[in-house]
Amino acid sequence: MSIWLTVSPSIEIARQDAWISLAVAGVIGLFVTLILTRVSQRHASLTLVEFAQKLLGKWIGKLIAGLYIAVWFSVSADILRIFSLFIKQFLFHDTPVWVIAMLMVAAMVYINFAGGIEAIARFSELAGPSLLLGIMITFALNISNLHPDLLLPIYADSGAIPILKGSLVNASFLGESMMIMMLTPFIANSRKMLKPALLAICIPSMIAVVTAIMVIMTFGTNIGSTLIFPYFSMVRFINYLEFIQNMDVWIMCIWIFSVFVKLSIYLFINSYGTAQLLGVKNWRIMIGFVAAVIFAISLVPANVIGILDFAKFVWIIYIFPIFIVGLPIILLLVSLIRGQSPPAREQQNS
Repeated sequence: MSIWLTVSPSIEIARQDAWISLAVAGVIGLFVTLILTRVSQRHASLTLVEFAQKLLGKWIGKLIAGLYIAVWFSVSADILRIFSLFIKQFLFHDTPVWVIAMLMVAAMVYINFAGGIEAIARFSELAGPSLLLGIMITFALNISNLHPDLLLPIYADSGAIPILKGSLVNASFLGESMMIMMLTPFIANSRKMLKPALLAICIPSMIAVVTAIMVIMTFGTNIGSTLIFPYFSMVRFINYLEFIQNMDVWIMCIWIFSVFVKLSIYLFINSYGTAQLLGVKNWRIMIGFVAAVIFAISLVPANVIGILDFAKFVWIIYIFPIFIVGLPIILLLVSLIRGQSPPAREQQNS
């Protein structure tokens, strides 16, 4: 999602220095994830819904947990909307958006109901490496289309403020690692989760930096800043002797699997968290309700919200500073002051 949606906004703000903005965003993402991981490790046997109530009291804790779940509902619907519009635009022009969204929701419901978080994790072990391999191949095939002079001058035309401002777009996307506060109880050994959590931010950050460099060297800043999906446009640009082409279809298929993993995780944490908030013992009962709400919100017309307006006017301005940075720091400080660090249990059955 980072290379799909955050490169062009960064180019628009920082111009040819967008790759520096994305590198700064990676550093911010690492810091935020470190905070999120530490607070989760201190309450490894509890989800956010549970340890927020333990630290801040029942009602304040429930309010904060409810707000987090509302955030995850909104971002799930936004991702589903963007996905459906993208597939309609590039693959199925005459297919209604709601049909595409419904098929994705049906798949999300099935994997959650049949296997829960473990099934999603096993599927991601297939989708993740495939996506990384696909990205590396497209980078290599696009080398002949690069014009290095389009990266110049470095820093002189932008300066520190635009670079920092451009970094917030990608940093806020990397902040989605806040979902770890709901997933820690399902990790076999939470004491060892810091390294993979930071690695999961570091690798996408480096890929985003390379993507920005290649997009700028392929299209320049004027065109690159106007493309909604610059990486995808770059992949469509690949053509070797009329033999190696149409790489976009392959990348799109892999990307669909990745979006499926992301949305399935959001469906899980929304269903599990809602069940805990309402005191429902069997969280699977909530899957249908949660999926229906996400589906309904995703059908709000794009011309009302805008494809990237949610990220620009809601996620970056409100959700990132409050829910991704502010509240986790407060929870960590309260936990440190109270000295509460319950022993981690090996694994919680879903």
